[in-house]
Amino acid sequence: MSIHSCRVRWQCALVVSVALIAGACGSVRAPRIYLLDLRPPAAAAESARGTLGQLVVREFACPDYLCDGRIVYRPTASEVGFYEYHRWAVSPRQMVTESVADRVRTTALFNNVALRDPDVPVAYRLTGSVERLEEVDDGRDVQALCVLSAQLLDVRSKAILWSHSETAAAPVVDRSVAGVVASLSTATRTAVDALVASMASRLADGPATTVR
Repeated sequence: MSIHSCRVRWQCALVVSVALIAGACGSVRAPRIYLLDLRPPAAAAESARGTLGQLVVREFACPDYLCDGRIVYRPTASEVGFYEYHRWAVSPRQMVTESVADRVRTTALFNNVALRDPDVPVAYRLTGSVERLEEVDDGRDVQALCVLSAQLLDVRSKAILWSHSETAAAPVVDRSVAGVVASLSTATRTAVDALVASMASRLADGPATTVR
């Protein structure tokens, strides 16, 4: 075989390889990115500063499967699935934490609400967990489910002043992933509002009593 023939065949093979690679790259599916809509109602404007000292809200904990970026669904009670091409723009733990802090600011309980430990001592620390945030199919209906838990610590005495878990669900009417995200937003807003309302109710009686 001549050198020219070998060179032609090699060039043809190179062109075919490049075309296959280009075709494969062209078929890559870009993920769609979503955010929870956790904006408070328009009436929930920030209230005047309270008298209970400074509160720091620590970033909520979250199971790895919920916060790896993919939107989660449960086809059965014991099975977890993922929408591979539909992802969160921001970790659910961050979105929920910021939403909780925003709601707490409207309660007028604390003179300041921070998301990070400041340079000065704080009076209270709020920690929590995103336990569920997923689409659930029970065989009859499809719902968006959010389960949150939190506790309030008196930093000086190390006493837990309040602890609570809240579950909220919203029907998924629009069966698209965007519809699932909208319902997850509704369920999460409901859970956050109820969680903060529970804490506010507990502290309205005075923060001195320890939760047993």
